[in-house]
Amino acid sequence: MANWGKEFPPLVSNRLNKIGEVTQEEKIQLKEFEKLDSLLRAFFKGQLDAQEVVKALKQLEEQGKQFLLKEAYIKLKGSFKWKELPIKFEERDNGMLSIQLREGEEDEHALVLEITDDNFDETVKSHSVLVVDCWAEWCAPCRMVAPVIEELAEDYQGKITFGKLNVDTNQSVATRYQIMSIPTILVFKNGQMVGQKVGAMPKKMLEDEITRLL
Repeated sequence: MANWGKEFPPLVSNRLNKIGEVTQEEKIQLKEFEKLDSLLRAFFKGQLDAQEVVKALKQLEEQGKQFLLKEAYIKLKGSFKWKELPIKFEERDNGMLSIQLREGEEDEHALVLEITDDNFDETVKSHSVLVVDCWAEWCAPCRMVAPVIEELAEDYQGKITFGKLNVDTNQSVATRYQIMSIPTILVFKNGQMVGQKVGAMPKKMLEDEITRLL
């Protein structure tokens, strides 16, 4: 096989290794997948807002790039940011995805904060009680915990602040706190970590663990 695959990032190179020799058209598609991955990583890391992502996806729809829309749909729906998007995907009778803006979308302050390497220290200092859910897109137990975190954030609004940190895109914090398994819940009080819980737990159990520490 030719050495052209070395020019691609590791993510794309791994895909190439799985499918073997590809056509020129497939090479172009692989580069487009990498571009989409970069876009979504920037969104999950807080470097892009929802409106910018919607605009980019709308362009993909207009260009007829359904394979990219389907990839975006899978990754976005599996993330905690899904509820933040003022967008919905609809499947037409011909199986094609279309994008629609949600009507009457309100600009609300999120009950669950998005925490990154860049804002972590300031967020910990700014809230007397902070609970951080450390997660990743590919983690099935993390998706089980996500709605529990949202419910607790609503129940304890004004008393406890909740946030989420993607360990794949924010490895500095993950390394600092030696997070080896996810989901991992970090609990901070007055700027100091007072607890660390690993694994998915039902709402009542997680609530008891958090309130016991505080």
